[in-house]
Amino acid sequence: MNIILFGPPGSGKGTQAVNICENLSIPHLSTGDMLREAVASGSDIGKKAKEIMEDGGLVSDEIVLSIVKERIAFKDCSNGFVLDGFPRTINQATGLDSLLDVSQKIEYVLRIKVDEEDILKRLIERGRSDDNPVTIKNRFKTYNSQTQPLIPFYENRKILFTINGMQEIEKVFEDIKKVIGL
Repeated sequence: MNIILFGPPGSGKGTQAVNICENLSIPHLSTGDMLREAVASGSDIGKKAKEIMEDGGLVSDEIVLSIVKERIAFKDCSNGFVLDGFPRTINQATGLDSLLDVSQKIEYVLRIKVDEEDILKRLIERGRSDDNPVTIKNRFKTYNSQTQPLIPFYENRKILFTINGMQEIEKVFEDIKKVIGL
């Protein structure tokens, strides 16, 4: 089963990705983790990514797609995977489509929907250094401008499911299990 999980910062994507992966015995693929692994491995793609990241730039879609393509070719992805934090844009989504073969098509796109004001409070309370109101609002703004266009993109394919992320963690997971048939 191939799943995309998306939602704004603090929506619980990472927590739910772990729950899904444990239940389905499939890998959790975070593009941030994959980029760090590629850099650490010293691969050609990793070297390109490192150079860009060290200059403070955003890694191009081409590089991110190459890293995703490399990773989903691993044997542990043969029964599926959960993509967390990718795709973030229409360009990345169409690029993902082009690199997946028929047996790897995305079956579910789970959008964890949350109330931004409540999440703002939750993130500030958890007290991480990058969780200040200005930074959080900027992350929401980026998410909304880049990722919101993916909603109609996947709705048109009838694979987008919206999950209420304002519930207890266990209830959110129960709703996810109903959608994906666990």
